This record gives sequence, structure tokens and C-alpha cells, in this order.
Amino acid sequence: MILGPRNFKDTRLSALFFLWVISVLWVPLPGFCEEKEFDLQVYLTKKQALEITFPGVDEVVKEKKWLTDEQRKEIGELSQQEVRDRRLTFFVGKKNGKSTGYMLIDHRLGKSFPITYMVVLNIDGTVRDVEIMIYREPHGWEVRYESFLSQFFGKDTESDFREINSITGATLSVNSIKGGVQKVVAAYKVLYGSAQ
Repeated sequence: MILGPRNFKDTRLSALFFLWVISVLWVPLPGFCEEKEFDLQVYLTKKQALEITFPGVDEVVKEKKWLTDEQRKEIGELSQQEVRDRRLTFFVGKKNGKSTGYMLIDHRLGKSFPITYMVVLNIDGTVRDVEIMIYREPHGWEVRYESFLSQFFGKDTESDFREINSITGATLSVNSIKGGVQKVVAAYKVLYGSAQ
């Protein structure tokens, strides 16, 4: 078949359109360019966390708190975030029948994988300690340093968490832990505050 000027032009346009479609589909979308890497780093087991949190107590009581919609809303308002948890599990240290402190182990998404952390609270609801237990990514692990985590000590629901200094190259992990600690102090106030 001999192509005339019109047929040749249509064929050339079709070929260019085909190449354009292939080039658009071939370019990966943002977020697919970087390969997700999994790098498990365990710093504290649950058993170790309980031992360092509650030394010298008579017992550690595990308290599962099922959240009502109203409690989730109140925790969300206090911590300035949406709270999707249906249940939170606090560990309570007891000495002579009295509470000595509270701990919650939780997970928050970092860049691609969850960060497992613990928050320890005094009976007045202030933060006593924060520790990274498991980190799963090759970058941003600097959030486990005391120089970062100690910024949370003494904070409660009345504190301004915007004062927490960030870490260059670990912004997502910093924001994740910051939001996590805010949620824990808010949950404590809603679930235990009136009893103290």
C-alpha cells in the first residue's frame, strides 16, 4: 500500500501520539521512585521496657481501655489530631496498692514503616520518659537519641509541642513521635485524669 500525503501525516501523528502515551506511562509517579527499605532495629523489648519503667513496684497491671466515640473525639481535640484507636493498653505500676506511673506502648507510621515507642507518665499526667523500642527504616533513627526524646520530659496536655526541636533528615519520624506523645498525654487526661 502506498501512503499518500494525508495517510502519511495521519500515520506520523499516530506514531507520535503512541510514543507520547508510552513516555507518560513509563515515567514512574512520585513516591514510586524511591524504593522502600526495611531495616529492623530493636532497641528495647516489651519485657525490658517494663523493667526499666517500673523498678521496685509490687506489680504491673495491664489495663485495656476501650474508647467510646466521645473519648476518641476528646483525645483528638486535646492532641490536635484524628484518633482512630478503638483500644489503648496502659501498663500501671503499683506500690502498696497505689499507682506509681503509667506506660503506653504504641506504633506510629514513620516514612514507610511503623515506629514502636513507649511513653511513661507520672501520676500527674506529665511525661517521665519516651523511648524508641523498634525502628524499621534506614533513615531517621536519630529520633531515639536522648537529646531529642528528653524534650518531651515534663510535657502534658497544656504544653506547646511546637517547641519540640526537629532533626535534619528525620522530619517525618520527628512528627510521628511528637504526635504519638501528644496522643498519649491526651488519652491519659481523658481516661485517668479525673481519678487522680
